[in-house]
Amino acid sequence: MLLARLRGLLRPWAGPLRRRLGTVRRWRWRLRYLRDGVEGIAAELRSTVRDHAELLAAFGADVGRGVSIHGPLYIVNADGDFSKLRIGDRVHLGTGVLIDLADRVTIEDEATLSMRCSIVTHLDVGPGPLRERRPREQGPVRIGRGAYLGLGATVLHGVTIGEGATVGAHALVDRDVAPGATVLAPRARAAGGGAGG
Repeated sequence: MLLARLRGLLRPWAGPLRRRLGTVRRWRWRLRYLRDGVEGIAAELRSTVRDHAELLAAFGADVGRGVSIHGPLYIVNADGDFSKLRIGDRVHLGTGVLIDLADRVTIEDEATLSMRCSIVTHLDVGPGPLRERRPREQGPVRIGRGAYLGLGATVLHGVTIGEGATVGAHALVDRDVAPGATVLAPRARAAGGGAGG
């Protein structure tokens, strides 16, 4: 209660102070990039409370207006910067979204990726014996305008989610989804003869 009152008293000064500190923050980001490369900036995205859109744009992503990102945001396989990422206007990314930038990722205007969604643009089994049978695959991912991905949905390499499509919670999407279509993950069922089976 006391802390809430204190925050209310400080609020009129918070905006101007935040703008002044913004310059310091941007310099800190540049120094972090010089020291740790794009992995350092990816670490910033995992730990910052706000400014995800500004941070992405500062390091090469094309980020639209009115974007809402709730951290942490996980970016992996960025090659020097975030230039393979395009986020349209009024996009919402929930907490814990993972974006693999081995290839291009486009999230069009007004799309929503709920918490813990994953966008995976490549498959690589590593240096082991499977490599001969399962060579590396990769491809861009596009999430269409106004599409909705439910909690924990995963979209694999080369897939396009059509405009206005809905992907249910925990669905694994390995092929294109038509505009306006709905795809769902299987529901849990009781195993062999148990209660409710």
